[in-house]
Amino acid sequence: MKYRGKDERKAYGMSRMVKAIDRAIDSSSDEEKARAARWASAWGAISGIHSRGIRLRRTDLFKQLPRRKTTSNA
Repeated sequence: MKYRGKDERKAYGMSRMVKAIDRAIDSSSDEEKARAARWASAWGAISGIHSRGIRLRRTDLFKQLPRRKTTSNA
């Protein structure tokens, strides 16, 4: 794997943030807008831009499916 410098990582994070912002603008439902805004905030944090007022939680970024019942958790 090629090592990327700080500038390359920041540029990549900012480009992903822009895509997430565009997705938030284009989305129709409020849930999709909130999810895209959280992704934009996450990519902004990676690139060094910190946003106030948006909490980043894994459950908000990734939709979690209900667990299947197995013999261990039935």
